[in-house]
Amino acid sequence: MDEPTSGLDPVVRDEVVEIFGEFTRDETHSVLISSHIVSDLEKICDYIAFLHKGKLMLCEEKDALYENYLMLHCTDEQLREIDKSEIIGKKETHYGTDIIVKRNAVPKGFKTTPINIEELFIFMVKEEEK
Repeated sequence: MDEPTSGLDPVVRDEVVEIFGEFTRDETHSVLISSHIVSDLEKICDYIAFLHKGKLMLCEEKDALYENYLMLHCTDEQLREIDKSEIIGKKETHYGTDIIVKRNAVPKGFKTTPINIEELFIFMVKEEEK
């Protein structure tokens, strides 16, 4: 389905998402959804594929994305301690740098926060465009 919840009011959209969820609880059922409404994908999907400009940026189990990536707010000094190949994307602000990084690359003692799928997509695209 292409954008199945686009244009729906929030209550109806939630009901549609629940219907999809009930349908896919039966492991013999699948639904393929193409959508920009990432919050709906987070509620429904077991697997996430992200396409940007015709390129497959990622295709992974949704739970693995939450387990494998973290958001880290760091200073320039802290940023130098992280292997650049482990950084998925970054955004520099006046207050430091926000990065999404692979969990296993975070040095001990660094404060991290969980990511959401939308942040992961945004950071990946912005990093790709550099």
